[in-house]
Amino acid sequence: MIEKMVGLVPLVRKPKSFGRSDTYTLILTESRMVFAQLTNDMMKTAAAEAQRKGKEEGKGFLARWGDQLKACTAFADRYWEMAPEAALSETKGNFALPNSSVRKIKVGSKGDDDDGNYTELKIEAATGKFEFRVDGDARSVKETLKGVLGDLVK
Repeated sequence: MIEKMVGLVPLVRKPKSFGRSDTYTLILTESRMVFAQLTNDMMKTAAAEAQRKGKEEGKGFLARWGDQLKACTAFADRYWEMAPEAALSETKGNFALPNSSVRKIKVGSKGDDDDGNYTELKIEAATGKFEFRVDGDARSVKETLKGVLGDLVK
């Protein structure tokens, strides 16, 4: 059976120490969640491509800068054309959780910190607990996850 991608959540950040974080795209399939890391080199490539396209289209500095900011989110769309296994093996920081191992997922809006408002994503699985911050509306993140994992998402 070919594994089919059924959902995508870009810009999922896993906090590390001293305000740093690793950034992932969450790829949802019928059988697992694949976390594809967005490396610094990938971000630079996406931004450079946006800059190049903007210049070719004759856009001004501010328009090109805005395109660069959107480029990392748009970069995740390429996973729709990629097999989940290829996405998983793309970088050494990528990992997957089988959907069958997930016990509970909590999605909620947070705020009032230095980062402003954000969506908090907490996954409790047989292999451990995972916490992420998502650059996205809590409702849309929750709906995407519910579409695959149903009542496990709170």
